[in-house]
Amino acid sequence: MNTQPETPPCDLCQSNPILHDELIADIKSRLPVKLLMQMKCVCKFWKTLISHPTFIKMHLHRSQQNAYSYVVSHMKSERDHDDFSFVPFSVNHLLEDRSFTIRNYPDYPLNDKDCRHVVGSCNGLVCLLGYSQTKWWFRFWNPATRTISDKLGFLHDGKFEWCAWNFVFGYDNTTDTYKVAGLNTANNREVRVFSLGENDWRTIQSFPALHDALISHASRMYGGVYFSCAVNWLGTNPRNDKFFDDYVIVSLNLSTLTYTQMHPPSCFEKVIPLVAPSVCVLMNSLCFYHDVEGTHFFIWRMTEFGNENSWTKLLKLYYHNLGMNYKFEHDFLRLRLMPLHVSEDGDVVVFANNLQSRAILYNRRTERARKTRINNNICWFSMRDYVESLVPTS
Repeated sequence: MNTQPETPPCDLCQSNPILHDELIADIKSRLPVKLLMQMKCVCKFWKTLISHPTFIKMHLHRSQQNAYSYVVSHMKSERDHDDFSFVPFSVNHLLEDRSFTIRNYPDYPLNDKDCRHVVGSCNGLVCLLGYSQTKWWFRFWNPATRTISDKLGFLHDGKFEWCAWNFVFGYDNTTDTYKVAGLNTANNREVRVFSLGENDWRTIQSFPALHDALISHASRMYGGVYFSCAVNWLGTNPRNDKFFDDYVIVSLNLSTLTYTQMHPPSCFEKVIPLVAPSVCVLMNSLCFYHDVEGTHFFIWRMTEFGNENSWTKLLKLYYHNLGMNYKFEHDFLRLRLMPLHVSEDGDVVVFANNLQSRAILYNRRTERARKTRINNNICWFSMRDYVESLVPTS
């Protein structure tokens, strides 16, 4: 792999002939972004090297091997005004300590960027969503390099139905392009795809004619998820022979912009869930989770993406093991667990609990749960994967 830029090395680099360009690149690819940004000011050679696309990919590959970090969209109310912020932190803090405070990042309020929500994060690039009474827009931001794009991807909506749109941020690895897929459930399931670089929307074939795309009042929480160059939504097909619907995962390939459909685990066909199921990404796999009649909770992992025969049971959780008792249906409906992360050894599953600003840590081996409290007002359902990178915002 040739990472040598055209700019000749400076005198500082030439003073040590033992270090070849490939070795210099390899060493620097292991350094944090903040230090690399400072090193770009040392000489033209280093600036060109660190800005080179091949080096950026090499550094990203190294960063992805580090411990998991996450994006939290966190709110604090001041005079009845919600202030949304982007806050990265290590998930190990959740696993190691029951109570801690996430330090504030003064450069990370979203309102300062004229945005209100984090759509998603991919390869260190964060997609932000802003809106007014009649239009939407996006900004693409790299918190590590402190660079941000202009407002892009304007969508005009005369009615401005907030819950109608579900946006998912992803990456097309065949063209090295970052994309936003938008599903409008109020307009014949219209689907549009925005490509960063082209800076334009493309309307594609409408969402398959399913009975419903499971994007309701909680669309920001339970919408589609990006995995393996595809956006995956959960929808339903009506079944005339039964009183409940047939759930289907609809997968939009961001490269070919074509759909495929996958079914959940076959045993789920006999389940009547009290709360609607959903999909997520855990352990680098697409996962499907659901409740069973308010008594226990399942997570299934698709070990081979696209292969319906590869579903394996990741977790079976009895609600009483959470130390909570639910006597009435509305009590259970208020719980709404959402799996966020699985520890590297696979023992601990981190759940969001929408009732309080806390996470639930469930140990699969001991079948015991404990709660951690973060001393901030956190919107847990906006938790996303994040890794520092040098990926540009344009």
